[in-house]
Amino acid sequence: MSRYDSLVHSKDAMIHLLLGVLAILSLLLLVALVGWSRAPDNIRLHYPPDLSRGAVQQLGDIPKASIYVFAHYVFQQLNRWPADGKEDYYNQIHSLRAFFTPACFEERLQDLDEREREINGRQRSVWEIPGRGFSNARVQVVAPNQWVVGLDLHVQETYRGERVKDRLIHYPLRVVAYDVDPQANPWGLALDCLADVPRVIEINEPEGEGAT
Repeated sequence: MSRYDSLVHSKDAMIHLLLGVLAILSLLLLVALVGWSRAPDNIRLHYPPDLSRGAVQQLGDIPKASIYVFAHYVFQQLNRWPADGKEDYYNQIHSLRAFFTPACFEERLQDLDEREREINGRQRSVWEIPGRGFSNARVQVVAPNQWVVGLDLHVQETYRGERVKDRLIHYPLRVVAYDVDPQANPWGLALDCLADVPRVIEINEPEGEGAT
């Protein structure tokens, strides 16, 4: 083979090699574009409240602290009636609808209907009893993606400036994973109303008795 033929053969071999590399790169780019198009626009990651010692958190895992905070926030807002229980309770039920399961939403409407005359004109607020806040024991796993959260709350109601209710009550609330509308409910959780009948807490009752 002449030197000229050898150079031509080497050039052709290099062209074929480059074409092969280009084809592989094009295929990899296509795979990357398909993966990118299927990637979620938003990723929900729940951070534990105490990061002083670091934490390892997997996507999809929900710390008990996040579940407790969610239940406390929604339930406290539901029971915040600054002016008139009849109107405020109705408004809160509808404004928090994205944080309820459909069954719980209907149950709250029924509760309002049954108590409409009782709460007419009342103001209500609830807050966490000092020293009875979050602990892991207050969030119990009852099924995959289902929990029961025990809230120990101070409940106070007034009517025309007079206090008509002032109690310490333990509320067992059912919480479920509910990733239906991330735009309206970024928590990915929903309140499924009461898991059991609430009960009055005695003043000297140990905290462990109030946990679920």
